[in-house]
Amino acid sequence: MKTVPEPNAELLSADDGHRDASELAAALERRRAERQAYDILERPDVRQMLDQLITSGVCGSEAEAIERAWRSW
Repeated sequence: MKTVPEPNAELLSADDGHRDASELAAALERRRAERQAYDILERPDVRQMLDQLITSGVCGSEAEAIERAWRSW
């Protein structure tokens, strides 16, 4: 016979389980995207391009350069 570890605990519904699985999948996808972005920003050619944009005055910061590139993409 199976028992619930805590007699007053509520079991998750199918909707709760689905929602938890969806939230976990979304969090994992965000983490994967963050890792990809980090890997791209660490590439020497990308670092050089960002440095040139800032040095030339086209962009005032790395964040601005990335934002402008994102909007133009």
